Amino acid sequence: MIDSVIIQSMLFFLFILGTIIGSFLNVLGLRWDSKDFGGRSWCPHCSTTLRWFELVPIFSFLIQKGRCRGCGAKISYQYPIIEILTGLIFATVPLWMLPMFCIYIVILIYDFHHKIIPDELVYLAIALSVVSRWLLGGSTLDWLAGPILFTFFASIWFFSRGRAMGFGDAKLGLSIGLLLGATHGFSAIVLAFWIGALASLLYIFLTKTGFLKNSKGLTMRSEVPFAPFMIIGAWISLLLNLDLLHVVLF
Repeated sequence: MIDSVIIQSMLFFLFILGTIIGSFLNVLGLRWDSKDFGGRSWCPHCSTTLRWFELVPIFSFLIQKGRCRGCGAKISYQYPIIEILTGLIFATVPLWMLPMFCIYIVILIYDFHHKIIPDELVYLAIALSVVSRWLLGGSTLDWLAGPILFTFFASIWFFSRGRAMGFGDAKLGLSIGLLLGATHGFSAIVLAFWIGALASLLYIFLTKTGFLKNSKGLTMRSEVPFAPFMIIGAWISLLLNLDLLHVVLF
């Protein structure tokens, strides 16, 4: 009983810590272009400097009903979504993987907005993944998972001349494969394609029904950022301990 309470308390603490870190990662991902990570947060609409009680993860968004206290402009749902996602990741992912997933979340945010993955972030992710795999060890297949995923995505990029897949996705695949190994790495990519397909169908449905009034419809020429799906797939693969590799092979 006592052990259960302690574990639940630790998970709650990690979730709260994750939401706080997620708030910072939001800023990092949005300001990466400017490299201006310092200074107080401000409203992008009225440029009013935000007070501390307007920056409490999740709660400030709910209390203010998703609007700026100064000008009343709508606040993007990205903020609470990333805060909740980071909190869940902190509460469910092994502690030694948290720095990697923090980098992944910044990549997710940046790729979602700009449809490109910054080289500085993905190369750092690859380097840390190599160190992680070296410390963890693993089978030859675990070591090869990263290069295999890289080759797979790089081939799509090459033969489609960059239209179907970006080269940054190949580099991210290298990192995810090395970090998670063969079983979870392969499962993460399978999930990424499934989640991406479902998200695209949902987006089309919401656009057609008029729920997303200001959104442009998806076409075969539309650019869809794939890194967010890869990162979500990596997290779910770890969370559920998925083994889609052996399901497919055997």
